[in-house]
Amino acid sequence: MTGRSTGLRSRRDGVRRRAVVLGVALAATLCGCSAEIVRDDDPAGAADGGGQSDMRRPPSDAGTTDDGSAPDDGTPAATGQGGDGHPAPPDDETLDRAGLAAEATQHVTCGGGDLVLTSVGTAVAVDDACATLTVAASDAAVVAGEVERLVVAGAGVRVVVARAGSVQIDAADVRVAWEDGTPQVDDHGAANVYGPVGTVGLDGGAS
Repeated sequence: MTGRSTGLRSRRDGVRRRAVVLGVALAATLCGCSAEIVRDDDPAGAADGGGQSDMRRPPSDAGTTDDGSAPDDGTPAATGQGGDGHPAPPDDETLDRAGLAAEATQHVTCGGGDLVLTSVGTAVAVDDACATLTVAASDAAVVAGEVERLVVAGAGVRVVVARAGSVQIDAADVRVAWEDGTPQVDDHGAANVYGPVGTVGLDGGAS
């Protein structure tokens, strides 16, 4: 009886020891799995080269290109010059009395009547008022006082009058400026420019 009890206790002790060993092994296995799960989500693991590390890292400098220069948004750089980088062109010289008077090589009068200028390339100063002043010569430069009616029939003519009642242009590339008034203009030519003194550019177009 005593031998059987002793053998039974030995078997029970062996079963308990095996159960303890299995429990320890299972706990160790569970601890190992838990450590792996924590490692995957651990930021330190991502910083060590995890697959998501590079994808989550923001750009070091979003305001520059690969070569370190600022991105080009298509806007020209402000240089104080023209938008293309070249110096801005100067304003056109304008048609005025002083300029034409300095060119005049002869002085004529109308006597209150009509006057026709026919000499090509002439530079004339008309010293009194005219009823009708006709410039039929090409490339003429004329400065005059008050003119009731101004007719320009020559190409390339430049005229400045103190005042005009009406202006008729029958040629091309003509420049006419007046110092006072608002004359009626009848333009039958091409590439002509006219207006108050200070607004008519010598090289074409109003300034």
